[in-house]
Amino acid sequence: MLNNNFPNNLKLLCSYAKSITQVCERLAINRQQFHRYLNGTSRPSLTNMQSICDYFGVEEHEILMDQNAFRQLVALRKPQGPEVDPFGEYISKLHRINPSASRDMAEYIGYYRCYYRPVEFPGKIQCSLMRLFSERGFTYLKNIENYALAKRRARRMLKYTGVAFHTGERIFVHEREQKAGQMMWTTILYPARMDQVAILTGLSLGISSATSRDIACYRVVWEALGEDIDLRATLSACGLFDKDDPAIPEDIRNATANDMSAGEDGFVGHPWQVF
Repeated sequence: MLNNNFPNNLKLLCSYAKSITQVCERLAINRQQFHRYLNGTSRPSLTNMQSICDYFGVEEHEILMDQNAFRQLVALRKPQGPEVDPFGEYISKLHRINPSASRDMAEYIGYYRCYYRPVEFPGKIQCSLMRLFSERGFTYLKNIENYALAKRRARRMLKYTGVAFHTGERIFVHEREQKAGQMMWTTILYPARMDQVAILTGLSLGISSATSRDIACYRVVWEALGEDIDLRATLSACGLFDKDDPAIPEDIRNATANDMSAGEDGFVGHPWQVF
């Protein structure tokens, strides 16, 4: 077990924070578990110990120091925690709209083929490879668009990273292109029905990769592939396709069509159905 230095030193560090709740949120550690650290009844895992030390800007051997020596050390450093990230805090608060967000997203972890019709390639359907994965209570994504066969494209791959969360009614996804960072997208998806868990549909709004950086809105289809795939083969099979290419299933071709029905005054997404 840790000696009494650790819980007392942790209490001292927390006294510099706005609140215990904020510390727990930033560290993604359950508040009840964190209070057990403060009470000395539980020992942090190696991962949590490292996170706590990184958060307050101390070393592990320092947080285990004699209390008086540690107090003198902290008095010189005045720990403030990491710099505030307004966007990160905003996303974190959105995530907390639904207390069961992490549990609701668990069934969606894995790989997907993502289909849409890019404005910069008229008559084409882009099929990208995307992965949803969980880490420290949040759901993140990595998305790769393959343009290996496309003309007028200097970069053969575009890679995106982002976050996803479940509001209890819809799935929200925010992603940004990794290298230049100019292409940013927000996608809102209908959660899968119990009888059709392999397909998600919705709308994506963002900045296209065209030179003009058009603001574009697309219907999108995510096709679930599971968590165990042949990554190289699956990525090679992704790319730009003619909209009538038989490699793209007919129902997905229809579901990605960006048209408006009679009587619609706005561009809306549609839950998955057999088109």
